[in-house]
Amino acid sequence: MEGNREWLLEHQGPHCAYCGKTINPEAATLDHVRPRKGQKAYDRLDNLVICCRDCNAAKADMPLVSWLLQKKSRAVFLLEYGQHLSEPLKESARHALDRPMIDLTGKESAVPQASLRFRRGKGTGRGR
Repeated sequence: MEGNREWLLEHQGPHCAYCGKTINPEAATLDHVRPRKGQKAYDRLDNLVICCRDCNAAKADMPLVSWLLQKKSRAVFLLEYGQHLSEPLKESARHALDRPMIDLTGKESAVPQASLRFRRGKGTGRGR
């Protein structure tokens, strides 16, 4: 997986794919976007991203959509830094952005403005 790590750092940069934080390349971890627990063949580049230790530990084996719905900015960052991911994973992130955000009072709140560019299929190109 060391070759995957180098490729991801080259293409994604040293940015966490979930929180967007710039991280030291030596401290960066690899995460299986779709958890591989009990499954084979998920060490492919289209299922791996660079992320910080905090996000990797917090996500653990949580299903992707559940993880993204907890904090929609994660979907925005995943679409920005995960352009190499498989189309079903990117579609899951777009789907998470389309779901209404519910605040703690139970009221619907606005989708983060930054996510709108990804609904149209346009990224920022930052870090590349």
